[in-house]
Amino acid sequence: MSPPRIMFDDGSRIMEEAASSSNNDVTADRQSFSSSERGNISTEVYYEIDRVAKEVVEKLDWSTNTSRGRLLLASNNTASSSTESNANDEDGFLCRVALQFPDELLADASEVSWLMETAIMAAYKSKLISQHDAAVTISTSINNHLQQYPLVFILGDTTYGSCCPDEVSANHLNAHCIVKYGYACLAPTESIPVVYSFGASYNSWDECVDLVCCELDNKRKQEDESVDKTLDKKLSLTEDDDADPKKKTKLLLLYEVKYHHCIEDLKIALEQSGKVDVILGSVPKQQLSVGRNELSWRGSVSNCCGGGESEETECCNDGKPRTDCCNDDAVKSDCDEGACCMPFQHKHTTLFDREQKERFYIPRTIGGLEIPNDLKLSEYTMLYIGDDMDIDSINSNSRTRLLHILLRCQAPDGTQSLWSYSPVNNQLSTDILNSPLSPTNDTAVSSALSRTLRRRYFLIQKAKLATTIAILIGSTSTSYSFRRMMARTRRRIQSTGRTAYTFAVGKLASASSKLANFAEIDCFVLIACGESIAKFWKMERDEMLVPVLTPMELDVALGYRPWDGRYSCDFGDLIRWDEDDGIAEDDLDDCDTDGLGQTSKLTGGHDESSNSSDEDQPFFSMISGKYEQSRSATANDTNLQSLPGKGQMIEYSSEAAEFLKKREYQGLEANVGQTEAKAAVLGQVGIASDYGENTN
Repeated sequence: MSPPRIMFDDGSRIMEEAASSSNNDVTADRQSFSSSERGNISTEVYYEIDRVAKEVVEKLDWSTNTSRGRLLLASNNTASSSTESNANDEDGFLCRVALQFPDELLADASEVSWLMETAIMAAYKSKLISQHDAAVTISTSINNHLQQYPLVFILGDTTYGSCCPDEVSANHLNAHCIVKYGYACLAPTESIPVVYSFGASYNSWDECVDLVCCELDNKRKQEDESVDKTLDKKLSLTEDDDADPKKKTKLLLLYEVKYHHCIEDLKIALEQSGKVDVILGSVPKQQLSVGRNELSWRGSVSNCCGGGESEETECCNDGKPRTDCCNDDAVKSDCDEGACCMPFQHKHTTLFDREQKERFYIPRTIGGLEIPNDLKLSEYTMLYIGDDMDIDSINSNSRTRLLHILLRCQAPDGTQSLWSYSPVNNQLSTDILNSPLSPTNDTAVSSALSRTLRRRYFLIQKAKLATTIAILIGSTSTSYSFRRMMARTRRRIQSTGRTAYTFAVGKLASASSKLANFAEIDCFVLIACGESIAKFWKMERDEMLVPVLTPMELDVALGYRPWDGRYSCDFGDLIRWDEDDGIAEDDLDDCDTDGLGQTSKLTGGHDESSNSSDEDQPFFSMISGKYEQSRSATANDTNLQSLPGKGQMIEYSSEAAEFLKKREYQGLEANVGQTEAKAAVLGQVGIASDYGENTN
């Protein structure tokens, strides 16, 4: 029996009925309200129902630890008898899928959930029964299993920003997968797989390709005219030379995520022109979630190539040892890069090592889109596909993505030039920085960008005077990159003799009033996705009394990095810059402190003896206008055993406690033993306006 379908009312129904009382056409009004975001595109097309449903089914756990995995194994191997269901992994539903909508798409939530339920059921059934013609007993088991239905539910208000997948809420309901609709920051997730649907529309890239090719031809013509060439070289220029890969322009293609569904078509069209080599930014792969499923599936699908439970080296069920295993290309793809026909335990260890490597891999991203690790930005021209350039008004998600892209690509080690194309206006700009913010605002993009950087530099100078720094958590992510950045930030604060605290206050939009209660905090460091950071900047400027920095800005304030023009909110960039600059840090298990509460030692690419002599030198503060003492004199690399106390703790010192002593009002005081004890007496009875004393 299918689960009940519930109508959702977000309060808009009453408003629409009142507004349409004159013509009693409530249905038409509701349709226009729900389709305001997607226009005239049908629900099935805009939300990519079929594609999303197939990806959800593929991301489920199909290992033999689950009943669905054992059924799938049985459908591939009719000799297997492991078709019984395990009650421990079944709760009456085929799977649990959480749908996460932004506020502007909630009107379509109920309809999408019903369509997803039907599509997931069809994709699930297709995966089970389309592999092979199974035996009658197995078909019966599959039919019994398919009597259940998927549970598709809609998540409520998000814990933090709506751009991040809400892993916490989904895990509370034991969801197997999250479907994130609308705009997303593409932050990494670890505990649960995520499928994205940014919305599909109809786009044609012919105009974009023509404009790009025309501009490249003009640019090449100008370069040829500016260079004094010999007549022979001029005569040797032919169409074949133009098609030479060495003369192709290298293009880095980044975009608003709403064009993700068709951006691959633009890449292909540009490459077919023969004028460019295109590197396309992609959605980062969820390393750990995918790795676990792949490992479980490979470790249990069959006895071929070390995939089963047997210790034998016999392969492909032919009973003979093989060195050229899996001649079938379809089967060879499951082999572990030549490590074929090895004993299962060795095979399992190899796959486990690969999974661990993927787990601790931090992708390199620009604006949330992943690019190759070895990509040299200085050799590429960045082409941004988007419509909104007003980065000075951070009220739109697309603007925050563009802001982070410009901050990274305009750096000294950034791209050669910055281009943009607007699919709505069919306009190509070959210089984003000198383009106006909007048709109604003639301010150049470069002016807004410089204003932002000057503000960030001012806050860095203020943070240099901070003695107590709080780490502000702005995400629900539990990924390795997030944990590593948390541990790295705390170690660096403490290594310079400062005090570090960690705060989790929920939604950043209402965090300013909560954080104002902690007057002893001199500076905050926000660890969140780039979108949340950029949106917090405006609120920080208007409502926060102390600076709120990013991890990169904290590095500059603490002296780990110079202000050299490089700027990024990407965790991967910071870690790679540390390696390039010779700043190493000891990695601990799960990026946490050890059992004694000690932090790992930070070592840079400089002489420690010379560094110790520089720690006490004052620095000139542009905020106070005078020389200030550095706080790094009490770094935790001091040899405690050489001190008089020989490393033993004598007195605990707390910055927060010392600050509290200085306050005039310190809260209610118990004064135990100083207040006379009295027996309880009956007090007044009533309400505030009348305690029974008025006899009239």
